[in-house]
Amino acid sequence: MNRKTFEHIISRIPHLTADGLMDISKPEFALKRRDFVRSAKHLNQAIAAAKYLQSIGKSSRFSRWQRTNCNHNVLKDLVQWSAGQEISEGAFIAAALHSGFTMGVQDGTVAYFNFLVPQMEYELDQFNKVSELRRAVGY
Repeated sequence: MNRKTFEHIISRIPHLTADGLMDISKPEFALKRRDFVRSAKHLNQAIAAAKYLQSIGKSSRFSRWQRTNCNHNVLKDLVQWSAGQEISEGAFIAAALHSGFTMGVQDGTVAYFNFLVPQMEYELDQFNKVSELRRAVGY
């Protein structure tokens, strides 16, 4: 993904900011959108997230599990650990779209994706095991 691709992806979602999908009537929206579009930090985050997401399979349609679990709130720690850096919600969304996933939206602001359920269950289980080990050894 390069700057031009990133800008093309986010131009299709005018209410996308680093904080994710926002209500455009909020006073802070314009500033957050401008920062998201202009800052190289968010492009770099999207590139890092896309590297991880490209190894994830796609399902052909959405399930209840995906609506609940295949969003930034649930996957944030896993993706950040895999990418080795902080990944904003907006960068996560841009990376998923760039990687060819389909986005669904709940409540107007929660984006979820058609990540392959068995693979994501496995990824989350493995991440939770690693997290438990890290806590046990005080890391």
